[in-house]
Amino acid sequence: MVLLIRSRQLFNFTTRHGCQYKRWYTTPSPPPSSSSQNKEPFTPLTKHLRDSIKLTGPMTTAHFMRQVLVNPLSGYYMHGDVFGRQGDFVTSPEISQLFGEMTGIWYLTEWMRLGKPKKTQLVELGPGRGTLMSDMLRTLSQFPYFYETITGVHLVEASPGLRKMQRSALVKDAEEIEGKVEKATRSDGINIYWHDGAEVIPEGWSCIMAHEFFDALAVHSFEKTEEGWRELLIDFDDTDETPYNFRMVLSPTPTTASKAYMDENPLYAEHKIGDRIELSPDTWYTGQSLADLLSRGGGTGLVIDYGQDYAQGDTIRAIKKHEIVHPMSDPGSADLSADVDFAALKVAMGKYSDITTYGPVTQSKFLQSLGIQTRLEMLLKNAKTSESRTTLIKGFQRLLDPAMMGRIYKVMSFSKENDTSKSAKPVGFE
Repeated sequence: MVLLIRSRQLFNFTTRHGCQYKRWYTTPSPPPSSSSQNKEPFTPLTKHLRDSIKLTGPMTTAHFMRQVLVNPLSGYYMHGDVFGRQGDFVTSPEISQLFGEMTGIWYLTEWMRLGKPKKTQLVELGPGRGTLMSDMLRTLSQFPYFYETITGVHLVEASPGLRKMQRSALVKDAEEIEGKVEKATRSDGINIYWHDGAEVIPEGWSCIMAHEFFDALAVHSFEKTEEGWRELLIDFDDTDETPYNFRMVLSPTPTTASKAYMDENPLYAEHKIGDRIELSPDTWYTGQSLADLLSRGGGTGLVIDYGQDYAQGDTIRAIKKHEIVHPMSDPGSADLSADVDFAALKVAMGKYSDITTYGPVTQSKFLQSLGIQTRLEMLLKNAKTSESRTTLIKGFQRLLDPAMMGRIYKVMSFSKENDTSKSAKPVGFE
């Protein structure tokens, strides 16, 4: 099976193999056949969503995404390990150690650029298996003058299963524990803390990492109609037209979200009838929380994700076992995500006048500016087998190749500058 990356590239890959991609919520259904009349079986989450819709009416795409991804009942990220070749998708840290090493070096250069504070803390949102943080700590440990400033590592993670996995990756020979993981101590004395949200991270000079985090935050979807902007909602589907139990419908009247975000908004006044826009208030709120953390305590951060420097529509996708699946299919069994609007994220962080944002730039440009080619050559010289050398080269190519991850993934940085008139720009954003 070909391993696919969570990105817009997925649709291009499918198209090249003869399957035309269409907007999943407006494409007319084919005539029902004997097989299509059989609805997918109900799961506890399906029943919960259906009952909610029956009680209060169609729900927003944002509420649907939150339920599908993090509902304690059977949300996608509550399952445990969904990463890697045996999971549903693969991320950059799992592809090559080079990714974590280069980002670790970037934080070192930022620490030096911003005045070498005596105390620092590392923060990661959505740490996955813990691979990225593990690689960064291993790399940074080679620089004792920085490593000794680290007072703790703070991880924002909702999944109890993933917390245990992260603990195993970051704390050597960690014993199994019962209950929710909230703190652990490494052999080098660094404490690891887990939090439910970015807003509760303690104040301190922070190195923040948000890698493939914002793409999983919920979005509201809107369509321009002759009557103005209307919100696209998720409704229960009890027809025999598709095997799915849910469908997207267009609200006939303004909703709270459409009135709050779209009506009278000059940013969207020039859009044509039929245009669609996705907006993520969750992204704005989290971005402001991170900016607030840096504003109070100082620091720097990276956002690495797929998206554009403007708002888009029709980017919600679902991936299961490295294949695209219908976003309405078996909620909770597949990853749901949407492209990040970097422009909106910068506006949210810009509400703090002492926070400066840079980028986004492509992942390829960012990693090359940090010397990834030189690091690869060093690793190849020390590789013991031809197999390990091949793995290193293939990982390097996937991270940088514009046709793979090099262009699709974007990198944005944000920091509290000591003196914006004198400070050089961060490495990779010159």
